[in-house]
Amino acid sequence: MAKLSSVVKITLNIVLFALIALSSQAQGLFSRQKVVNQYTTVGIGGGSSHYYGDLAPYSQFYYGFYTNVRWNASINYTRYLTPQAAARVQFTWARIAGDDYTFASRNLDALGGNFLRNFSFRNDVKEFTLSGLFNILPQYGKGAKGRNSVMPYFIAGIGFYGHNPQAKTPVDPTLNLNIEPNQWINLRQYSTSGQNLATNNLKPYSLVQFVLPTGIGVRLKINDKWDFTAEGTLHLTPFDYLDDVGGDAAYPDPNELGAIDPLSAALSNRSKEAFSSTGKTRLPEVLQILQEKGVPYTSSDPYSSLNGLLGYGAKDPANIRGTKRIDSYFLTQFTISYIISGNVKCPIIK
Repeated sequence: MAKLSSVVKITLNIVLFALIALSSQAQGLFSRQKVVNQYTTVGIGGGSSHYYGDLAPYSQFYYGFYTNVRWNASINYTRYLTPQAAARVQFTWARIAGDDYTFASRNLDALGGNFLRNFSFRNDVKEFTLSGLFNILPQYGKGAKGRNSVMPYFIAGIGFYGHNPQAKTPVDPTLNLNIEPNQWINLRQYSTSGQNLATNNLKPYSLVQFVLPTGIGVRLKINDKWDFTAEGTLHLTPFDYLDDVGGDAAYPDPNELGAIDPLSAALSNRSKEAFSSTGKTRLPEVLQILQEKGVPYTSSDPYSSLNGLLGYGAKDPANIRGTKRIDSYFLTQFTISYIISGNVKCPIIK
């Protein structure tokens, strides 16, 4: 947690420094010398989304590049202010997802507790950002027509997003939930971490959060009117519930949650479910973990022997629902941009 907090602080400082640098470059933008460098583009793009958090631990971050990958789409408006800097306003819709079954099964030795926990989610993040774009190489040309054929650049910004984590309802008929199984539902209202319980001081999390995107990209000039860009950006947020799993407390009392809604208790602890969100049985891996740990179990109900095994291995106490480590997401984006204006033309003063 301390390391990630430091990362957030460093990233925020980078963003502030970049925006200050952009502001300093903007001095005298409407002088005759600066006007010839300015032009505007609009772009539309898309790419992949990669979630990191309690269901995709940073300790195995490389799995996140090819596990539970989802999509994103974006539109942007960019104003190139100087030969080296631009300001961009962007809206991005990114779907992120996580699943203990698919992620932890790649390394049961390190992530056995996560596999047994059996959480999954998806979250559609709608993000608005203001970013500075800073060319890494010098550019000497004037305006749009003088831009380089290939230009790598650095991105730093600030923004906010709306979100609402979801999960599928259980398929186990023995739970007697009287609901349609395998349907996506919003999780926040079910207080799965114990929010609003008398024995817990957790408060419901907000569905609007602060975000710091930072990354690198490369811009390719197609012709005088079109550009193609490829970017990779890490979106950091000092927030722990993109996946509806947070804090470092033990599982809340199922009886308290059940008094609110039986479905709350079922969604709070999914370790006893025989199937993953993918519909596949968990039995072979559950038996493997129990046997390796030397935990006795009954063949008729091995899931009842999982108490005390849920957690995050040696670094964290067993039987906790989540950690205080912040959530984040990494986006790749491929964008086509059209130049809608060149030099700013000031009206003639008579």
